[in-house]
Amino acid sequence: MTKNIAREPDKVYFERMVIMAMLLVPAAFLQGIRTVLVCVMSVVCCMLFDAVCCLIRKIRYNVKDAAVPFWGLAAGMMMPVSVPVGLIILSSVLCVVVGKHLFGSSDNIIFSPPAISTAFLIICYPAEMLYAPKYGEIYQPFTDFEGVLTRSTEYSLKLGNVPSKNVLDTLMGFVPGSIGAIYMLVILVCGVCLVLRRTNSFAAVMSTLVVSAALAFFFPRADFENGWLSVFYEFSSGYLLFGTVFLAAEPYNVPQKLMGKVLYGATLGYITMMFRHFGQTEGSFLFALLLTGALGSSFDRLVDNLVYWKKTYVNSFEKSKTTVQSGGVKLTDTQEIVIPEKYKYNTPPIDGEIKRHRKKKRKKEDDR
Repeated sequence: MTKNIAREPDKVYFERMVIMAMLLVPAAFLQGIRTVLVCVMSVVCCMLFDAVCCLIRKIRYNVKDAAVPFWGLAAGMMMPVSVPVGLIILSSVLCVVVGKHLFGSSDNIIFSPPAISTAFLIICYPAEMLYAPKYGEIYQPFTDFEGVLTRSTEYSLKLGNVPSKNVLDTLMGFVPGSIGAIYMLVILVCGVCLVLRRTNSFAAVMSTLVVSAALAFFFPRADFENGWLSVFYEFSSGYLLFGTVFLAAEPYNVPQKLMGKVLYGATLGYITMMFRHFGQTEGSFLFALLLTGALGSSFDRLVDNLVYWKKTYVNSFEKSKTTVQSGGVKLTDTQEIVIPEKYKYNTPPIDGEIKRHRKKKRKKEDDR
């Protein structure tokens, strides 16, 4: 899909945010009302810090910039329900200050802001970010939690163990994890809605999932009965499915050409699985997204260069070969070498005016 780039980014982000908010419905029922409070606080803090940064930079605050609340909601979705309030505020600061204003504005971002904030918190505060209440234990917003915090499915795969939850429980989100990234079935429905609404890149999403699935199938991290179980649990663990659907194809950093999107998604899926196999930190998808997102525009340039090379050199060689074989030109004839337009540098000529200008400048210096 290429039409999502041509649309206004604010409308695209708003639709993505509304569809993402569907994840709050099962989260509120299964994990408690604090899930909604965490996400709302994350959105409000992001908008507040955005207004403060605009005031400091003396630029107009755009209240219609839907990217900022979208990033706040995505960052909240990737936190556990037990996350402290201080980390919600810190996440909002990283999202807005580092992710947006450090690079100029929303249309100049290089890295996904929620990926920046969540990856930073995972590295610096792993105990608060990687532990979540067991399924069935409600984390009350204003009382002390007396339940047990445990690790997610991604941690089990990291140790090489088969997850204890069955396929149905995992599909429905009856597992410990972050607020919005564990509801696999709902995320799949949201992904279909985004594609049908043309607010998501089908090529980027599918290439990411296909490459990740192929590597998970042929190189499982645990002793599964078959490769398809490995694919299922890899998709349901961490932020792979959630991030692919909601973060990988943002309007500001996804390539614009079809082949560029395919290469972008394939690279993202490959790096994610390499980090999962050889890395030591959970949340591998976020680090892969930061690395791949920085190269977003490079994929379009790579496609342009490949097309130009094929058109200029391969087709030219085949044409010359056909001409020689038909006897239209002899190999001993002198041929004119023409530099392609792409490599003609616009160097200014050294004409008489420049020379006279230099002579006048030297004369003035001598007079002084």
